[in-house]
Amino acid sequence: MSSIHLPIEVLYNILGRLPVRDLIRFTCVCKPWRDFITNPDFISTHLNLHRNIDGYVLHHKMASTGAGLNCFSCLHDKTYVEHSRFDIPFSCESFYFHLAGSLNGLLCLSDSYQYFGRTIYLWNPSIWKLKILRRTCFTHSYSDFTNFFAIGFGFDHHTNDYKIVRIMYFGDFYRHYVEKQQPKAEVYSLARNSWRRIGTNAGSYAIDKISTAFVNGAVHWFASKPREACGNFILTFDFGSEEFGEITLPRYQSDGIRPQVSVTVLRESLALIVSCFNNRELSERCNIWVMSEYGMAESWTKRYSIVLEERFFRCLGIINNNELVLDKSTREELVSYDLENMQFKHLAISKYTKDVVNFSVSLVLYNEGFRLTPRKYLFVEGGISLGKRKRSVFMHLQRKWL
Repeated sequence: MSSIHLPIEVLYNILGRLPVRDLIRFTCVCKPWRDFITNPDFISTHLNLHRNIDGYVLHHKMASTGAGLNCFSCLHDKTYVEHSRFDIPFSCESFYFHLAGSLNGLLCLSDSYQYFGRTIYLWNPSIWKLKILRRTCFTHSYSDFTNFFAIGFGFDHHTNDYKIVRIMYFGDFYRHYVEKQQPKAEVYSLARNSWRRIGTNAGSYAIDKISTAFVNGAVHWFASKPREACGNFILTFDFGSEEFGEITLPRYQSDGIRPQVSVTVLRESLALIVSCFNNRELSERCNIWVMSEYGMAESWTKRYSIVLEERFFRCLGIINNNELVLDKSTREELVSYDLENMQFKHLAISKYTKDVVNFSVSLVLYNEGFRLTPRKYLFVEGGISLGKRKRSVFMHLQRKWL
């Protein structure tokens, strides 16, 4: 880049507006171009510029049988018109993936069922880069399938580092196992490429195994304390201090019969979605509580109370900072509710929905992991091809690239 006599800020502003696909091609021009584009400062600049240019919604769906068991559709966040569609080009032990988080173009995935949390995959589908995390600080009890995990994915703004926190619980969920043996926790740092043991919030457990509620530098789970009658609360983990904390819930119990609670983010504020169900286990009303001042329990306010025109099976969360996404019980489609205009809109999204999250293209993870080919079930780096469902080869790749 030395032959181009322009200030570095101007180059960042020009090249930072180009699509990821073009930038990947430019890295093949010469080493100075590659070093410039893969510089962490440029990657951050490109990400910030494209937040205001390109916005997408990622629709994670799961087929019951056949090819494409785990598929993503990338939709424009304003029109929901499909921009692209792609399968996950690698397999896992359970064949089905859980989406544990989506942040800055980086997806955090894990296996389903009893394999959940044991292997974690960091994948950037924009550049087809994958990093597989299998090692753990707790090898002795890691293979015991009576244990289960909770995962949180986030970003440490102070160190510019992506981190994953994993909590391991022991024993039977329904026998208040946390009273028998306290959970263990560890945190992974992408910058250090290692796991480290940390302290836990003793005597409590995360009801939600996955949390996408990342706000104020922390991830949040809906949690409970078995010994207390009204022991529900929000369990937090701050990625900066790497410490757990608690946030008191509002008095949402009066919202309806058998409420289902999920933690989310609304316009950069911590929020709570309370779905009120009838006797047929269909949601009739949704209430949204918002914490106006983070960490202050007194600032909880019931911001929205939505009477549903139709019956819904579940609430999938909030996207675009303004739309509540609902899964219909009768027709196999999704509906969004605009919180400002108070209008329902039917989305042209197919059945078998698992998750709907916001997504942005980025170069994050370019200098990490190994590259996949867009062709199905094939790895291109390392000279090893991965045929469909050949786990032995896949396990070899996992060990090789750790």
